[in-house]
Amino acid sequence: MEEDSTDNYRVKDVRFFGASRRILLQSKNGPCPLLAICNVLLLRNILSISPDTRYISFGELVQMVSDWIFEANSKESGGDSPHAANLRESLNSCLEVLPKLNVGLDVNCRFGGVTDFEYTQETTVFDMLDIALYHAWIVPKEDTRSFAAFGHLSYNQVVEKLIAYEELCQGEAKGPDPENEKLLEDGLLIKEFLERTQTQISYEGLLALHEAVRERQLAVFFRNSHFNTILKYNGNLYLLCTDIAFANSDLLWERFTEVDGDTDYCDAEFRSSAEAAQAPAQATGQGPEDSDAQLAWRMMQEELQEQEDEAFVQAQQVAWQEAQAAAKAKATAKPKAKAKVHPAPQPAATDPEGVGKKKKGKACIVQ
Repeated sequence: MEEDSTDNYRVKDVRFFGASRRILLQSKNGPCPLLAICNVLLLRNILSISPDTRYISFGELVQMVSDWIFEANSKESGGDSPHAANLRESLNSCLEVLPKLNVGLDVNCRFGGVTDFEYTQETTVFDMLDIALYHAWIVPKEDTRSFAAFGHLSYNQVVEKLIAYEELCQGEAKGPDPENEKLLEDGLLIKEFLERTQTQISYEGLLALHEAVRERQLAVFFRNSHFNTILKYNGNLYLLCTDIAFANSDLLWERFTEVDGDTDYCDAEFRSSAEAAQAPAQATGQGPEDSDAQLAWRMMQEELQEQEDEAFVQAQQVAWQEAQAAAKAKATAKPKAKAKVHPAPQPAATDPEGVGKKKKGKACIVQ
């Protein structure tokens, strides 16, 4: 059935460096890394969609990408060499991951660089498709203390250190301890960094992203559990506009120049909406719907960003509360009293196993 949903995607005809291309649009907010991946392959002209197709299902996209992965790696995956065996294993991993890409992807970025991610089965998909994956949430090397403290860590590891820091702040540790002092120092640096980068983009990360992405390179950009198709052109970074609000608009790209999201929207010729408005209407075909689409998109993005920022803060607060509760419970728990053994003609055997022991509570953070 032709409808805009999380399982069906609208197809839009666009121009890409003068060539005709088709891209996918998304009507409902969601992570959908498959949409970003497919749009990279569509703009590269590796995948194609029939001209008379207006909607395409998630299942059809999975099949298209699966077929291309096998076609691109069929020659090297044959034989008995270790490389071929590893390649076949990676192909099988991709087949397991692709059907799950409409609900998200297990991506755990590291804070040392824009291409640093924890290796998982899911990230194999990008490697097999020769698509680079980037983020912009990094700690600058110039901040030597912070970089040494957690520049080499992933997000999940940082959260674990943050919970340990909160437990120490609750007074669980007694007396001076060099290890605890180091944890308190690192924890404070982590907490301050996360608080000032709630958008999951740092200024240094955006600068590093400009340097890392090659001219005219198409890739996937990860931020706030969302995946976008990204392109570098004439030294500028652009994010592909895939929201359904742009279905009938000439606007195609969002110029990615600001951390706070205050950016311009551009047409297929990479002209901003203001520049395109000054061009002859016959050449651009731009009408009132473009400004309406841009306004609707900006309002929606602002609302989504507010929701994401609020969700991020709430997640951190939940982590703090869990850590505080665990620390308090541990501090107030009393060891079990040992049973008294009365004298008897024969010595009474006692079992030392399990007397006075207690299990530590373990906080679980789900990213």
